[in-house]
Amino acid sequence: MTTHNTTCPLDCPSACALKVEVEGDRLLKVRGNPDHPFTRGVICNKVARYGELQHGERLTTPMKRVGPKGLGHFEPISWDEALESVTEQFKRCIAEHGAESIWPYWYGGTMGIVQRKAIQRLTHRAGFSRLERTLCASIASAGWAAGVNGGHGPSGQDMAEGSDLIILWGINAVSTHINLMNFVKDARKRGVRLVVIDPYRNRTARLADMHIAPRPGTDGALASAMMHVMLKEGLADRDYMAKLSDFDDDVEAHLADKTPQWAAEITGLSADVIRNFARVYGQAEAPYIRIGMGMSRHNNGAVNVHAISALTMVAGAWKNRGGGALLMCDSAFHMLQDGVVSGRQFVEANPARTLDMSRLGAILNDKSLETPVSAMLVQSCNPAVTVPDLGAVYRGLTREDLFLVVHEQVMSETALFADILLPATSFLEHADLYSSYGQTTLQHAQALLPPTGEAKSNHWLINQLAQKLGFAEQAFTLTEEQTIDQMLADSGLPAKEAWSDSWLDLTPDEETRHFRNGFPQSDGKFHFKAAWPNPEMPAMPDHWPVNRRDLPQDRDYPLDFMTPPAHEVLNSTFTSSPKAVERMGPPKVWMHPEDAKSRGIEEGDRVVVYNALAYLSMSAHVTEDVRPGVTLCETNHPASALKEKISINALSHGERVQPGGGPAFHDNRVQIEKVT
Repeated sequence: MTTHNTTCPLDCPSACALKVEVEGDRLLKVRGNPDHPFTRGVICNKVARYGELQHGERLTTPMKRVGPKGLGHFEPISWDEALESVTEQFKRCIAEHGAESIWPYWYGGTMGIVQRKAIQRLTHRAGFSRLERTLCASIASAGWAAGVNGGHGPSGQDMAEGSDLIILWGINAVSTHINLMNFVKDARKRGVRLVVIDPYRNRTARLADMHIAPRPGTDGALASAMMHVMLKEGLADRDYMAKLSDFDDDVEAHLADKTPQWAAEITGLSADVIRNFARVYGQAEAPYIRIGMGMSRHNNGAVNVHAISALTMVAGAWKNRGGGALLMCDSAFHMLQDGVVSGRQFVEANPARTLDMSRLGAILNDKSLETPVSAMLVQSCNPAVTVPDLGAVYRGLTREDLFLVVHEQVMSETALFADILLPATSFLEHADLYSSYGQTTLQHAQALLPPTGEAKSNHWLINQLAQKLGFAEQAFTLTEEQTIDQMLADSGLPAKEAWSDSWLDLTPDEETRHFRNGFPQSDGKFHFKAAWPNPEMPAMPDHWPVNRRDLPQDRDYPLDFMTPPAHEVLNSTFTSSPKAVERMGPPKVWMHPEDAKSRGIEEGDRVVVYNALAYLSMSAHVTEDVRPGVTLCETNHPASALKEKISINALSHGERVQPGGGPAFHDNRVQIEKVT
């Protein structure tokens, strides 16, 4: 038995440093690395049980479809036959429809730079359609960029040692960012209060000193009213705003109308709750806000994030260590030059269109496209579960004229539709380099186990396909470790052999983390006045009434419906484990007792949840943990867990959220009826 350092590859802010025990080709144990400054020995139970996935029902050999699409009827083939079949079909598509008819599709199944971005290298070289990555962070990022425009913020250590008020706004950290909670725990030992803002009483809210539950998508109104109170009651740091923002008389006049009474009508909170919370926040010296992606997943999500970021400026929160806010810390990795991985050097010479990944269903079914999508290569994602409007996605994936290649570890929902299905390595079976969006170390991970069966890495497959398509550039000949070495050299970073640990600490200094020398806007200032590309968006912090409840076409559906991640699985990677699915339990729709009573529904009743997109059957969970008018189902349940054999996102709309795209996963309207 040997113990090795590695990194969790899953799409989570923590990018946890791990210690794994292996013996031969077996994974024995996974635990957190106690020496890592962010992980500090703590990992979630999901990853601690990774052996269930590593040695579970893995794909072990290439296969080709022999029955109808979607039923999962395959027969084994050799890698040689699989590669020949894929390249032959790709060449046919290029000859008949052009390179843009091929759409490589990928996302966060692995967050390792080498394995995740390898598919871009082939995309850019071949001139295939590019992927607009809107599924997760695009809405929140647009809102943050409108005011702050830089991926920095107080570190976990800053918060633990310096903050005097902690607000977790739209992030269920107990389930999705457990390491953050360890720093919260350290701060609370100093007597620091924890406030959680979330429309439902999740695991994190249950630990809070104060839980504030506004209606979904009304966070901008709450933040604007808080600013109103702070300006009116002398709690605003006017000197700080004058120095580092564009705050002026116009902004003040705009916020003068955003009273607690105004916000109470929108948020469903009382004016007293809003006013008192504004005072608590305004009186703190170093208040910290951790903004979660969840609160941005509404049609007005970018406006809400901008309003919350503006709140930090009114408080002058950034002046003291631990004060301010954090959305993502990705700017810590600004020096990374990943051309050897992503093929950025090929972009200019091979122009191509960009397609929105969140609009997969609409794009596959769009007969008006000048160049329809005729082939896809899917890696590191499971869009038949994770994207919105799944009914349209299913219709698109069953097209007989769509050649679909899926490279996957397990028989996922998307894999069932494949024409060619290829076995992929797990993170323990290949080398990679990991950055993060929730902590600031760059981590190297070696291959620790032999591939399961005939599994091959993303990097290997992309290089093989590129060579068979006639691309001979050096980037398509390097091994994984050679690619990592080249990327570090191109980035001006030390070779991995010179690192004292399996990670390199890239944490910016305190001045940078707190924007003490200005914000990365053209004028060096935070912008209360957002330069949105869409003129219909509010020019200053506000509530923008464009959510589903505001639309006439959704008035037949009286209940808000959200799809937050479940504690037990987080993403669809884990649903290949029968034990994980068992721990998760069957799908349940949470609803308030008032909403249940008016429909004759009791705890455990079978109900149907429906809107214009889909009807889904599940059981009712009647609870005061959601406010009246709000319902939800924690995800990601496998499609097999539902009677209709399609997952929860069948109820989620796929329209682009302004200003830059992204799905409003928590902004849906439904009706619920008891099944008799």
